[in-house]
Formats: sequence, C-alpha cells, structure tokens
Amino acid sequence: MPFPATAMPNAALTRGARALHAYEQLREQIVRGALAPGARVVEQEIAERLGMGRTPVREALQLLEREKLLVGSPGARRQLSVAPLREDDAEELFGLIGELEGIALRSLQVQGSRDRVAIAAGAREANRVFGEVVARVPVELEQAFLTHQAFHAAVTDRLAGPRLAWLLSLVRPQVDRYEWFCGVALQGELDVATDEHDAVVRALEAGDGAAAEAALRANWRNAGIRLSAAIRRAAGRRPAQSSPP
Repeated sequence: MPFPATAMPNAALTRGARALHAYEQLREQIVRGALAPGARVVEQEIAERLGMGRTPVREALQLLEREKLLVGSPGARRQLSVAPLREDDAEELFGLIGELEGIALRSLQVQGSRDRVAIAAGAREANRVFGEVVARVPVELEQAFLTHQAFHAAVTDRLAGPRLAWLLSLVRPQVDRYEWFCGVALQGELDVATDEHDAVVRALEAGDGAAAEAALRANWRNAGIRLSAAIRRAAGRRPAQSSPP
C-alpha cells in the first residue's frame, strides 16, 4: 500500500495521540486520492510505515470505518479497503450538508445588524478568493479545496450553534473526499460554484436569511448532481434510462 506517511515524532506520546496521528495521516491520503477507492488497507503495513504499534492504528481504522471512509469485506477474514465513490452517496451527503448549513442560516435573523454585515462581508471576500483560485489554469487543487471550505465556513461558522456545529463536524469529513474528487473531475467548471455562492452572498447582504438558505441548499444540491455525473463518467457508465409514462 504505497502512500507517503509521516512517522510518529514522539514515541512517548499517548496511545490516543498516536491513534489520532494515524487517523489524520490516513484520512488525508483517502481524501486526496493517494489511497484510491478500493485500495486495500492493511493494519500491519500501516503500523510499520508510521512507526507505531498496531493498537493505535486499529483505533484509527475503526474511526475511519465509522466515518464510511473505509469499508469491510464480509466473511471471517475481514479485509478493509477504501470506500468506493458512489453517485447515491455523493447526492445524499451533499444534500445532507446543504440541509445542515441551511439550518445554520435560520439564525441570521436574530443576529445584530453589525454581525449580519460582518458575515456577509466575510462570505463576499471568501468567494472572491475562491473565484480567483478556480479561474487559474491549471487549477491548484489544494487551494481550490481550502478556499471552497473557507467560503462555507464564512457563511455558517458564526451562525451554527454547538449541537449543529457538532453534526456538521461529523458530516464534513465524509464530504471532503467527494469535494476533492469534484475539484479533480470538474476542473474548468468550478466557476459555476462561484456564481452559486454569489447568490448566497447577495441574500446575506440583503439580510434575507430564507433566500440565503435556499441558495445555499441549491448550491449543494447542484454540486451533488454535477459530481454524480462526474462519477458516472469516471466509471464509464451511462445514466439509467427512465421508463416512458
């Protein structure tokens, strides 16, 4: 399983810290495609590459499996592998995060005018930076990924309460891998997202939380549709034909 790994810097760190280190290393490789969908993940190999025992690696793998980034094969000799990219999964995840971020925007109306202005200005600036990044040829994928995340953080982070923020923290790791693939597969088409973001920003600037929520949900929904089409193309499959009425 060839992937670049950073050995554990301090053997004296706790098992929990070692498990977190292993989790972060593996998650980054899965999100960015260095560990491709379907790649086998072998506990002993990872432990050797990271210079740590198998117990913290096992804990990291269990967490990644709970996050649906890894899947296990059936049978007594269970083998873990990187979860496939699936159209239905992409649309479900993007729809879910759109709903959650949309809920955050419902609290816009109870914010003071100064806070509403600050949120709108932060979102405007974040989208400007994202737009500049995706307009470059070729697109720098890492910057596109980070600036896209920064836009959504600018819109929702100050509005989400602690429970909603916790729910978003559970969903976002699963969305990240699809976002990265989206950047790879849709280079040259990412400016569409900038336009959709701009609809969110205009609604924020108008203080219209309902319109901002609708625009944000539409952005995620449309991104899910674009991504599903990209997954079909990557798999060489055609969409199913619907039956005549």
